[in-house]
Amino acid sequence: MDAVTDAPDRSAAYVEMQQAVSTIAASFIVAASQVVDAQWETLGARPAQQPAAGTIIDPEALLLLSAWLFPRQPALRDTVHDWVARWSDLLSVQRTRNIARAFPDSVQPELRAIAVTAHERGKDFRWSPVIQGSGARTRNTDVVDAEALRSADASLPTGVSRLAVERDALLLLRFRMAFGVGARADALAYLLARGGTWSTVTEVAQATGYTPSAIRRALDRMAEAQIVLTVNDGATRYRCDASPWSVLLGLQGTVTPWSYALQHFAFLATFVEWAEAVAKRKLTAYAIGEQLRRIARSFRPTDDRDGLRAWEAAFRDGSTMREMLQALQAIVVPLRSTTETPGL
Repeated sequence: MDAVTDAPDRSAAYVEMQQAVSTIAASFIVAASQVVDAQWETLGARPAQQPAAGTIIDPEALLLLSAWLFPRQPALRDTVHDWVARWSDLLSVQRTRNIARAFPDSVQPELRAIAVTAHERGKDFRWSPVIQGSGARTRNTDVVDAEALRSADASLPTGVSRLAVERDALLLLRFRMAFGVGARADALAYLLARGGTWSTVTEVAQATGYTPSAIRRALDRMAEAQIVLTVNDGATRYRCDASPWSVLLGLQGTVTPWSYALQHFAFLATFVEWAEAVAKRKLTAYAIGEQLRRIARSFRPTDDRDGLRAWEAAFRDGSTMREMLQALQAIVVPLRSTTETPGL
C-alpha cells in the first residue's frame, strides 16, 4: 500500500532519502545529455565536439531518449528533427512504437512531432500511424520494415548524400542499409557485439526490443544461410563469429560492444520522472524505498548473470538505502562508456 501522509515525513531518514533520489536523478539527466550529444554527433547530426560513441548506437532508443530530453534540452529538438528529415528511412517505425511503451508518456507528443517531420519533410509515409496516434497495430513489420521503405538505391533528395556508416558505432545502421530495416539486421549486430557468446531467442529479443517470434524467424533464416551458428543444449542458442566480419567491414579490432541502450535509456527516463514526482508528493521514507525497489526490479541492465544477480540483490526486500543508491550510481558508468572510443 502506498503510504501517503497528511503532512510530509520530516524525519532525517525521509529528508536524506529525498535528497539522495534527487541527486541521482540530476546525475542521470547530465549523463543522458552527454550520451545523446555524443551519439547524434557520431550520426553526423552536428559537428563533433564530444568523444565518439563507443558502443553500437540503438537509433530508436536514442530517438526516444532525445524526445524525452527536449523539454530539458530544447536545442536538441532541431538537431533530431533535421536528422530525421534526412534519414528516417533507416528507422523502424514499428519498433519505435513498440519500445516507446517503455518510456514515460511524456515522449508521445514529441514522437508525433518527429513523425510529422519524417512524413512531411522526409516524405516517409510509414510514420502516418504515429501522427494519427492510432492504437491499432499495422501489419506486422517486426521482421522487415524495408518492404515499406524507399528503396535503398532510390534517389535521395537533392543535395543529400547517403549517410556515412563506416564508424564502428554505426554497425546496426550499416546492416539496415545493406539488409533492410528489421529484426535480421538488428539481431546480427547484437550477436556480433556479443563477441561470439551463445545467446537465446529470449536474450536477443530482450536486448533488441523485437518480439521473440520475430527474432526466432530472423535467426533461423540466418542459420539456414550459415551466417549464424546454432546449437541446442536444452535451449536453442545462436552466435556469430565476429572475426570474419571485422575484416570484411574494416572494423577496429573486435566488434563494438552492445550497450543495452534501450533498457538503460527507458529506465533512466522512468526513474527521473518518478524522482521528480517524489519531490512533489507527501510520501514517507518507507513508501519511497518500496517504490524505488519496484521501479528497479523492472530494469534488466545486462544479460550477464553476475551483473543481474548483483542488481537484484541491491533491490531485494530488506536491502538498505545505501545498497540501492550504490547500484543506481553504478548505472551512470555504462552510460558514460557509450561516449568513449574503445581501444584498438
